[in-house]
Amino acid sequence: YFRSKLMTIKVVTDSGCDIPRDICEELDITVVPLTVTFGSTSYQDGVDLSADEFYERLVGGSIMPTTSQPSVGSFVETYSKLRESADQLLSIHVSSKLSGTLNSASQAVAQENLSDSVQLVDSQAASMGLGFSVMAAAEAVKQGSSLEEATAAAYSVLQRTELFILFDTLKYLEKGGRIGKASALLGSVLQLKPILTLENGEIATKAKIRTFRKGIQSLEQLSQECGNLENVAVLYTTDAGYATSLAEQIGQSSNTPLVVRISPAIGTHGGPGVIGIVCVKSEI
Repeated sequence: YFRSKLMTIKVVTDSGCDIPRDICEELDITVVPLTVTFGSTSYQDGVDLSADEFYERLVGGSIMPTTSQPSVGSFVETYSKLRESADQLLSIHVSSKLSGTLNSASQAVAQENLSDSVQLVDSQAASMGLGFSVMAAAEAVKQGSSLEEATAAAYSVLQRTELFILFDTLKYLEKGGRIGKASALLGSVLQLKPILTLENGEIATKAKIRTFRKGIQSLEQLSQECGNLENVAVLYTTDAGYATSLAEQIGQSSNTPLVVRISPAIGTHGGPGVIGIVCVKSEI
């Protein structure tokens, strides 16, 4: 006998999404880890290197870490395993202008002839800018949406998302080769604290601030300028205190922000002292 069944869909992303682990578990999101390397030792981001351990080494050690995208093999493995229980996969990844992760994923799709069953999305975003879109897709799947509807939900969030990151230093961003259009800030005699954003998937300058404290005030102002928010997150690498108080400030004017520690994969390029906000504007 033939039993008709609904198409089952699984949502996949990478550790550049910064979604807290409990949310990934709750929404059944599969996270493929990027690799973080200190000297000759490599770790899988979030698997055998926690954020706490990572930042301790980043601040206390002399070795600058590097990151690399997941291998084609790790995507093949992930997709094969998920395909045992799912008909379709929605795989949403960190901006292809910041990482080769999407490239690895698409090579895996081609290699395994999965183009009919895997939908790939270049978020052109990072951290919770990517994270909120993945969460929206996973929520849609949970509510019984089709692959097309879940993909549309992800794109809708991406189009309404603004990301602003206050940097204490640009040293890590420059070293990692991710500085993009913000390179004009390098070599500035004045010790500026830039607020950077993502434009079409690459890093660009939003504002140049003289002091870190003014930078925090600017972040608060930028969140207000986004208008009504459907979702908001405050990001940090090493200063939980700043992040919590900024979340309280922002939270007075909108819903409660998620306070998220930036993952090693993203933190490698931000360095210590980073504070950021991700705002998802409400649909009009």
